[in-house]
Amino acid sequence: MINEIEKELSLDTSLPVDIAKMRQMFHDNSVLVQKFCLKFIEVAHNTLSEMEVAQVERDLPALGRLGHKLKSSARTIGALSFADICEALEKASANNNWFGAESLLVKIRPLLQQITEQLENELSQLSE
Repeated sequence: MINEIEKELSLDTSLPVDIAKMRQMFHDNSVLVQKFCLKFIEVAHNTLSEMEVAQVERDLPALGRLGHKLKSSARTIGALSFADICEALEKASANNNWFGAESLLVKIRPLLQQITEQLENELSQLSE
């Protein structure tokens, strides 16, 4: 699964979040979309910091739990590639695959940065 996700990420040139999914979920309520986007950005960055600590401590079970924590909210906002990485991280933990987990962690920060930039751009357009 880790190799499939890495191939998909290298081929995917689209935006990392399908914002239409969130707009549909909140019936085009801009206030709710904005609130959920900001909350996702905050939680994801905090969780990523926790992942970095777990990586330094070589705590694979913690990485799996943190991946699980982000997976659902990433799917909810339409960040499917990010959710797939989180799921693969969860599976790497379950399979005691440290090498696989580390290869995913290298990809997760730049993807979260792309998501953050896209959501901040979307939010600035909502407020105009």
